[in-house]
Order: sequence, then C-alpha cells, then structure tokens
Amino acid sequence: MRRIACLMVVVVVAAAGAAWGQAAVPAKIGVFDAQRVSEETAEGKKVQARLTAFSEKKRGELVAKEKDTQTLQEKLNAQALSLSAETRTGMEKELQKKMLELNQAREGAQREMQLEVAEAESGFREKLLAAVESFGREEGFAMILERGAAIYVHPSSDVTTAVVDRFNKMFPVSPEAPAAKSETKPAAPPAAPPAAPPAAPDKK
Repeated sequence: MRRIACLMVVVVVAAAGAAWGQAAVPAKIGVFDAQRVSEETAEGKKVQARLTAFSEKKRGELVAKEKDTQTLQEKLNAQALSLSAETRTGMEKELQKKMLELNQAREGAQREMQLEVAEAESGFREKLLAAVESFGREEGFAMILERGAAIYVHPSSDVTTAVVDRFNKMFPVSPEAPAAKSETKPAAPPAAPPAAPPAAPDKK
C-alpha cells in the first residue's frame, strides 16, 4: 500500500522584511522530507493506522468469501460422482455465483481502498501545506521545497524536524477515548439459610 506522504510539494512564501529586494542578503531556502513528516507527525500516524485498519477489515471480508467458495468447490469435487445430475448442476451454478461475487468483492474492496487513500492523502496534504507555509512565513523563508524537488541539499537547509513540530502544534491529535467499561455492581451476599425449626418437645 502506498504511503500517504509521497507528495511533491513546493511552497513559496514571502520573506520577512525586504529580503527579496536586497541583493546582498541571500534568500533563505529550506527543504523538508514529506515522508518523514507523514511518519513522525501524530496526524500522519493516525491516518496510517486508520488506513491499515480499513485494509485489514476488507482483507478479512475477502478471506471469508474465499473460504466459503473453496469449501463449496471441495465439496463438489468430493461428491461429484455420487451426486445426481440435477444436484450437481445446482451446486455448479451456486459455485459460479460465489466466484462471481468474490471477484466483485475484490474489485469493490480495491476501489474503496483507493478512495480511502485518496481522501487521506488530500486531507493530509492540505494540512501539510498549511503547516509549511505557516513555518516559512514566520521564520522568514523565501522558499521551502519538498526533498524530491531538490537535487542537492545541504544539511543546514533541512527543516523537516521543524515542520513536524509545526504540524503537530497546528493539528494536534486528541488521544483515543478509552472504551467505556460497564459498571459491575458487587454481587449481593448469599441469602442466609432458613432457620431450623424448633425441636419438638420430648413426650414423656
């Protein structure tokens, strides 16, 4: 599954003061690694976890359908010689139906996964651009490039860690609320056994 942060991002921000107009002042340029931002931000980890859970859910649904289809296929193979023509024909039609449903389920799961990934990428990219632009404007950068758009990058120009910090600050992720625990009431003490009836008086 492709990672959500394989982005080609180029953010241009106005430098603070008159940096553009002063030839003596070199333009301040930064570079960041979008993959690291995806992997290290709380939002990126949350999105990736959501996509992984969605993928595992779809995979589980497909495995169940595949097992159901395989079971019918094995049953048909084992009983083919002992079945009546009518019963065998019915089972073959049922098997074809299940195989068709399985193929449709596979295609549907793939389309759903693509939509989920596209939506996740779009949302993350929007936040990433906002975080980079905010950081660039505040720190007086003339330009901030995604790492893949640069051929050579001096280590001093790498602002990935700062972008991660800015992203987490702008888009904090609330911790998952713990599952509500059902309140168990203490068991009532066992009822006391009934009192023994008084002994009958001795007859003299």
